Amino acid sequence: MTDRLLITVCLGCLGALIGFAICSRMKRRAEYFADLDGFLSVFSDSLAFTLDTVPGIMKNYATHTRLLQKQLEACADAINSGEKADLPSGSLSREEYTFVSRLLCDLGSRSVPSERSAVANYRQRLDGYAVKAKNSYERSGKVAVKLGFLAGMLTAVLCW
Repeated sequence: MTDRLLITVCLGCLGALIGFAICSRMKRRAEYFADLDGFLSVFSDSLAFTLDTVPGIMKNYATHTRLLQKQLEACADAINSGEKADLPSGSLSREEYTFVSRLLCDLGSRSVPSERSAVANYRQRLDGYAVKAKNSYERSGKVAVKLGFLAGMLTAVLCW
């Protein structure tokens, strides 16, 4: 009897942990898009007022997410070396990754007025991705933990 109880508790906890991992992934995606928008805002503001280079701005930006930090470092290194950037994709979908890689690789390739216009357009498109990620997290984040726990408990009952 105690073996079954232990299995039930372990499977319930395992299911909850899996649900928590899914919830954390959704939260990181929402934070990533907010952080990317913050970077674009800082980049746009620094175009006319600083003498920093694009790689310098990328490396000096204090990110809140590891994925954006790795992407900015990879893009800055690629610009400095003249090679094509190979950005990490993390938990981004293929469409989001394509958009972000195009966005980051195109920075600094235009004159200041057209660069500001391009960044404004990118920020508008980015807003759609950010809202989608935030709504997904708010709607499904905590539900994933509960469903994971429920799936673990159901598995434990089936094992009895």
